[in-house]
Amino acid sequence: MGAQFIATSAYATIITPDLDAMRTFAIGLIRGQLGEGSTLIVAERARGDLVGMIGLLLYTHYFSGQRQAIEMVWWVDPAVRGGVGLRLLKDAERWARSHGAISLEMIAPTPRIELLYELLGFRPVERTFSRRL
Repeated sequence: MGAQFIATSAYATIITPDLDAMRTFAIGLIRGQLGEGSTLIVAERARGDLVGMIGLLLYTHYFSGQRQAIEMVWWVDPAVRGGVGLRLLKDAERWARSHGAISLEMIAPTPRIELLYELLGFRPVERTFSRRL
């Protein structure tokens, strides 16, 4: 799923997918070994095929000392999107709350996603920009 996301996003101009690195990252998320805690929540079809994921990290904010959750990856197969992504997001919010996070930060790789976040009550705090070196 990660390789599909990269291939169809602006990240394709910045990074080259490494399946071993992605596998290691996913395992770290699943085992809760990243940040101060982590998780990878997946969505699957009835027959067990994975069709979506959201991965989160917990950390203590460096300015406030408060626990935050940040989304590291959120992707759903375009063929099955009808609500799958929102269910994953709601599961992520529940997980973050249950682990003491006071807020959830979401990454917006496109203006369309920014609009979705705003419709869901998120507010922009910062934007990131990248350039290949």
